[in-house]
Amino acid sequence: MDPTWLKKRTTVADVEAASMVSDPELGPEPVPFGFINAQWKALLAQMQPGDELWEFSSSQESWQALAGRAGIALVRTGKVVDSMVTMMS
Repeated sequence: MDPTWLKKRTTVADVEAASMVSDPELGPEPVPFGFINAQWKALLAQMQPGDELWEFSSSQESWQALAGRAGIALVRTGKVVDSMVTMMS
Protein backbone atom coordinates (compact mmCIF):
# COMPACT_ATOMS: atom_id res chain seq x y z
CA MET A 1 0.00 0.00 0.00
CA ASP A 2 1.39 3.36 -1.05
CA PRO A 3 1.80 5.64 2.01
CA THR A 4 0.76 8.64 -0.09
CA TRP A 5 -2.73 7.14 -0.12
CA LEU A 6 -3.21 7.87 3.60
CA LYS A 7 -6.06 10.38 3.89
CA LYS A 8 -7.39 10.68 7.42
CA ARG A 9 -6.42 9.40 10.85
CA THR A 10 -9.26 7.55 12.54
CA THR A 11 -10.06 5.40 15.58
CA VAL A 12 -11.26 1.85 16.13
CA ALA A 13 -14.59 3.17 17.45
CA ASP A 14 -15.15 5.44 14.43
CA VAL A 15 -14.20 2.75 11.93
CA GLU A 16 -16.48 0.18 13.53
CA ALA A 17 -19.40 2.62 13.82
CA ALA A 18 -19.14 3.39 10.10
CA SER A 19 -18.75 -0.22 8.95
CA MET A 20 -21.40 -2.25 10.80
CA VAL A 21 -23.11 -4.88 8.64
CA SER A 22 -26.27 -6.81 9.44
CA ASP A 23 -26.83 -10.13 7.73
CA PRO A 24 -28.65 -13.22 9.02
CA GLU A 25 -25.65 -15.38 8.03
CA LEU A 26 -23.45 -13.37 10.40
CA GLY A 27 -25.70 -13.79 13.41
CA PRO A 28 -28.25 -11.66 15.21
CA GLU A 29 -25.99 -8.64 15.90
CA PRO A 30 -24.32 -6.29 13.38
CA VAL A 31 -20.62 -7.03 12.77
CA PRO A 32 -17.88 -4.59 11.69
CA PHE A 33 -17.06 -5.15 8.01
CA GLY A 34 -19.50 -8.05 7.70
CA PHE A 35 -18.00 -11.00 5.86
CA ILE A 36 -14.48 -9.56 6.04
CA ASN A 37 -14.67 -9.16 9.83
CA ALA A 38 -11.84 -11.69 10.24
CA GLN A 39 -9.52 -9.35 8.31
CA TRP A 40 -10.51 -6.48 10.61
CA LYS A 41 -9.83 -8.60 13.71
CA ALA A 42 -6.45 -9.66 12.30
CA LEU A 43 -5.53 -6.01 11.70
CA LEU A 44 -6.58 -5.06 15.23
CA ALA A 45 -4.60 -7.98 16.69
CA GLN A 46 -1.41 -6.41 15.33
CA MET A 47 -1.98 -3.06 17.03
CA GLN A 48 0.58 -1.92 19.57
CA PRO A 49 0.55 1.12 21.86
CA GLY A 50 1.13 4.25 19.78
CA ASP A 51 -0.10 2.71 16.52
CA GLU A 52 -2.54 4.67 14.39
CA LEU A 53 -5.38 3.72 12.06
CA TRP A 54 -5.74 5.69 8.84
CA GLU A 55 -8.32 5.68 6.08
CA PHE A 56 -6.65 5.36 2.69
CA SER A 57 -7.64 5.73 -0.93
CA SER A 58 -5.62 5.36 -4.10
CA SER A 59 -5.41 8.17 -6.65
CA GLN A 60 -8.35 9.46 -8.66
CA GLU A 61 -6.60 8.17 -11.78
CA SER A 62 -6.51 4.64 -10.36
CA TRP A 63 -10.27 4.79 -9.74
CA GLN A 64 -10.88 6.02 -13.29
CA ALA A 65 -8.74 3.15 -14.60
CA LEU A 66 -10.81 0.67 -12.56
CA ALA A 67 -7.82 -0.06 -10.34
CA GLY A 68 -8.81 1.99 -7.28
CA ARG A 69 -8.41 0.77 -3.72
CA ALA A 70 -9.59 2.16 -0.38
CA GLY A 71 -9.62 0.87 3.16
CA ILE A 72 -7.94 1.05 6.54
CA ALA A 73 -4.20 1.09 7.20
CA LEU A 74 -2.30 0.32 10.39
CA VAL A 75 0.55 2.83 10.81
CA ARG A 76 3.41 2.41 13.28
CA THR A 77 6.05 5.11 13.73
CA GLY A 78 5.02 6.69 10.44
CA LYS A 79 5.18 3.48 8.39
CA VAL A 80 2.32 1.37 7.05
CA VAL A 81 2.53 -2.00 8.83
CA ASP A 82 -0.57 -3.59 7.30
CA SER A 83 -3.82 -2.65 5.64
CA MET A 84 -7.15 -4.05 4.60
CA VAL A 85 -8.97 -3.15 1.40
CA THR A 86 -12.66 -2.39 1.91
CA MET A 87 -13.48 -0.96 -1.51
CA MET A 88 -12.21 -1.65 -5.05
CA SER A 89 -13.14 -0.43 -8.49
